[in-house]
Amino acid sequence: MYDAVILAGGYAPWLREVAGTDIRCLARLNEKRILDYLTEALQDSGRIRRIMLAAPAGAIKPEELPDGVEMCEAEQDMPTTSQKAADALGSKEKLLFVCDDIPMLHAAAVNDFLDKCEAYPDRQVYYPVIPQKICARDYPQAQRTYARLVDGTFTGGNMMVVDASIIPQGLAKAREIFARRKQPFQLCKWLGFGFILKFLLHRLTLIEAEKRTAELLELPCKVVVSNYAEVGMDIDKPADWELLAGYLTAGGK
Repeated sequence: MYDAVILAGGYAPWLREVAGTDIRCLARLNEKRILDYLTEALQDSGRIRRIMLAAPAGAIKPEELPDGVEMCEAEQDMPTTSQKAADALGSKEKLLFVCDDIPMLHAAAVNDFLDKCEAYPDRQVYYPVIPQKICARDYPQAQRTYARLVDGTFTGGNMMVVDASIIPQGLAKAREIFARRKQPFQLCKWLGFGFILKFLLHRLTLIEAEKRTAELLELPCKVVVSNYAEVGMDIDKPADWELLAGYLTAGGK
């Protein structure tokens, strides 16, 4: 069993015009808040013990939380918020972190990710990537950021499993990775010149990226390939909102 954290500290000003709020998890899609979709996915997985929502102060009243969800105040950035949520949970075990903008998430995707993480019990940080062909198959109109590697072409997911005991150690490096997570070239530059060359020549492998990241973080990491596009179907712009609203209205979840 895992404790889970829904990271909802950021604001999306453009969202206010279409949803009446600039806090993504509180935006309603098909008459239901994104927070409710996420809570259902986590609880339906049968693998989650506690759920902590990390949101801006005053964003949501305690009585407005879904059943079984606790809340702590988000900090100025995601890594610091992650630490605060882990402290609030009092956990020293592996935590599941979920971003607040993936309403298509469902229990099967959660369980698939956790199963694949558990296949490598010696790692302390786990991050999902999704093949482009899976996203194109399930959400052909979605516009994603992809990186082409030897193993295939991938986009990043919006979940992580992290050993709570290493969060303080990884805070500074986590900020660097988070800042570059949707800029594959910038991420490769941070990893080193050799990675830039391999990236440009499409000779970089997932294993090489995983190994180099582990060296920089000084932590054992694992890149997990998920075959569920929903793990990466986030809402970053109005086009994403309209696309997923259409899927949900059509009964996509």
